[in-house]
Amino acid sequence: MKTNKYGFYFETQGRSGDEGPIDPAQQYFEGSHADHAVVRETGQNTLDNPRTDAEGPIRMVFELATMNTKDIPGIEGLRKHLDAVAEQTEHQQGHDRMVKAAALSKEETIPVLRISDYNTTGLTGNESLASKGSPISRLTRGKGGSSDDERGGSFGIGSAVGPMASDLCTVIYTSIPEDTRDSVMAGYTRLATHSLNDVSYRAEGYFTKLDCQDDFKYQRPAPKIEPFSERTEPGTDIYILGYRMTEKDPQLERVRDAMIDNFMAAIKEGHLVVEGIAQGNHWTLDADTLPKFAKNLPEANAFYQALQDPNPAETTITNVGNVRLYINIDDSLEKKLHTVTMRAPLMKIDTFKHNSLSAKYAAVLVCDSTEGNKYLRQLEPPQHHEWDAARDPLNGKKVLRDLKTFVREALKERISTDIGDEVTIDGLSRFLPTESMPVDTAGDPSVPALKLNEEDNTESSSVSGSSTQQNPTVIVPRKKVRVNINHAAQGDGEERTKQGKSQGGSNKNRGKEVGFPGQGQEGEGKSRIPSPTLFFRSWCEQNNNRNSSVMVLAIKAEKDVTGDLELMALGTGGEPEEGYNLPILRAAQHLYGKSVEIEFTGNTLKNLTLEGGRMTRIEIHMPAGERYRLGVA
Repeated sequence: MKTNKYGFYFETQGRSGDEGPIDPAQQYFEGSHADHAVVRETGQNTLDNPRTDAEGPIRMVFELATMNTKDIPGIEGLRKHLDAVAEQTEHQQGHDRMVKAAALSKEETIPVLRISDYNTTGLTGNESLASKGSPISRLTRGKGGSSDDERGGSFGIGSAVGPMASDLCTVIYTSIPEDTRDSVMAGYTRLATHSLNDVSYRAEGYFTKLDCQDDFKYQRPAPKIEPFSERTEPGTDIYILGYRMTEKDPQLERVRDAMIDNFMAAIKEGHLVVEGIAQGNHWTLDADTLPKFAKNLPEANAFYQALQDPNPAETTITNVGNVRLYINIDDSLEKKLHTVTMRAPLMKIDTFKHNSLSAKYAAVLVCDSTEGNKYLRQLEPPQHHEWDAARDPLNGKKVLRDLKTFVREALKERISTDIGDEVTIDGLSRFLPTESMPVDTAGDPSVPALKLNEEDNTESSSVSGSSTQQNPTVIVPRKKVRVNINHAAQGDGEERTKQGKSQGGSNKNRGKEVGFPGQGQEGEGKSRIPSPTLFFRSWCEQNNNRNSSVMVLAIKAEKDVTGDLELMALGTGGEPEEGYNLPILRAAQHLYGKSVEIEFTGNTLKNLTLEGGRMTRIEIHMPAGERYRLGVA
């Protein structure tokens, strides 16, 4: 693109030191995938800069397209510098990248990722040397400076992400600021120290008016960059030239996943809407579509489920203010996912790990008060990926200790409520089923738990004792029950079947072909929840009422289901004791911190509702001394 008197300006080296092909600032982000780093930095800057009169969510659009190389602003002059760098950096680390950039500049077309934000301030202020602290100067030329507010990008190195993700090592910015509404175009490239026409130049080039010798002057109005649409409202566009993840992510699905991973809470709360536009694909990520996309990401979905917690734990921390902890206890997780933390932009920052807790869980700690956002930002390094107590020698350790203590205690309380007290007993594995029985369950069932059949979806702990007990005690059944096994009548609903009193009829069997006929189709009558669709575990829990004992059931269904659930006592080998009536006195379901009474008849819990993917705690009250290993019929 011919831009008249505008182009990439490189300062002469003078007496400054040599700068190699690898930018130290980019090393903060090289450890991440380029798409992940781009998403975090652009997303944070976008959420930190809503318009003064903003209404509704901020919107980000990631658009991947093919651009004619000749349409790149200032490409003619940039090619000369790229060729010089490629030739003169031989044997230096990063040389291959410079060679690739020089070659790419001569291609007919180039892949470009444009990242646009809407309902934001745009790049306000002036780019002149006298306005070093303005947003437009900080983004396009800032290095290591910090603005004294609650906004991100405080180290001025977020701009390094663009060139890091560019195979051309170059980015273009266009913006309409809310304060002037005049469009502006700027650009930045980071190469290496090089010589051109016997003049030695520094590594960085800035797109500006070339005949302005003593200051920066960006192009106004901004020209249209083909093939992208022209901006008409306040906000900013970032063009990453030669997007290096194009082949790995042609549909921008990795970008979408990274947005979910880092900005799930902001999207869920309706603060942020993200679009992806690529050849043959156009997706929208918002509060409505988030559940669908998160469901395909097991770890992200676990944290999404945590954010559904209607009763998060809350407290107030000195220097941080009000904080909330959203918790999802889920034994079906492959591993413990710990607690992710975030402040006001609702971007994932740190991870708190509490290895003393053996339950599998995912939790989200939100510290979004104005006070907390400003303070915690001061504890973050340039990548904004952790809270470092050493950055505040006076209060940092205490603040983080208080936060972690609150998280640990809240998790312990919730785990005790939803699953049961945790115990650690030497040799416990010898008494438990081999089928992934967690060691964090406590209980006193009636018989030792043996290895279950693969088809058996029930689990039960089989030892008794407090957390200080070292030797497990096998519990002997209090009584043996002799039962006659009567096989259920066979039939598929099309033919009449006959059954006597022992199988639900109202009369006694008197001989062959005697009984009352019955028939029906699926869906008629009360529904029954099938056991193969359930994850089930039971244990005995201590009870303050000496007249009763409590069996706790932890049940999770594959999908939402409502119906009757029939329990059964299991024998010493795990086989069902059919025909034995459990002495149930009371049943209650616990979910979201509330207790709801459950109707029951015999061994059957009536009209039970289970939420798909969420662990439900059910307490079965029986006479004192009654303990059973339970299964689902």
